Amino acid sequence: MTELTVEEFEKNFDGYMDRIEAGETFLIRQPDGRAVVACPADEIKEMSAQVGVTDIDELSALYQDHEEAS
Repeated sequence: MTELTVEEFEKNFDGYMDRIEAGETFLIRQPDGRAVVACPADEIKEMSAQVGVTDIDELSALYQDHEEAS
C-alpha cells in the first residue's frame, strides 16, 4: 500500500483514480495525521474484516441509502 498526502492525491486525482480502478490501494494521509484508504470496491469487505469492522453492509448503507441529491 502506497502512502500519499492529500495534496499529492489531489494534484493527480484522475491518475490515482485510474490506478485504484486498476487494483492499487493507497493510504491518503491528512495534515492532522488521520488517514483514509482508497482501494477498489471489491476489496472493501476483506480490508474491513482485517481491522475488525464486521458489518460492512450496514456501514455501506449509511453512505448509499438516502434520498439526498436524487
